[in-house]
Amino acid sequence: MNRFLVALLIFAAGASTAVAIAASDNLDVAAVAGGVSVGAAGLLFAAFWRADTMSPAPAPAPAPPRDEFLFRFGFHSGRLGREEIVSTLDRIERLGPNPHLPGRSVREMSAIVDRSPSDFRAYVLQRVRDLERRS
Repeated sequence: MNRFLVALLIFAAGASTAVAIAASDNLDVAAVAGGVSVGAAGLLFAAFWRADTMSPAPAPAPAPPRDEFLFRFGFHSGRLGREEIVSTLDRIERLGPNPHLPGRSVREMSAIVDRSPSDFRAYVLQRVRDLERRS
């Protein structure tokens, strides 16, 4: 529902309520104005309830790395630094485009971590580009 329609319904509900109150002895006018007021309020309630329950939940923002120093210098920190880089990329992917990413096996992690420095950098660059593309 757009803002203009919301504003129009709020105005209609308020104005018809005021008319219903002002028409204290004239029950015909008060009943019609009260019906319009209740109808406008009901439409507003239904629109907001539907928008709240039907809209998809926003995707959570990726969490920053727990230890930026280790992530930044993980390339020079040996095996543990490389494992932290891969784990951080997996965490970011689970928080973003692929929440059902399975955990890595020891064999798979070893195959990634044991790559040459240039191959490992290429792997990380490809993962980052893939995450950026899918985000």
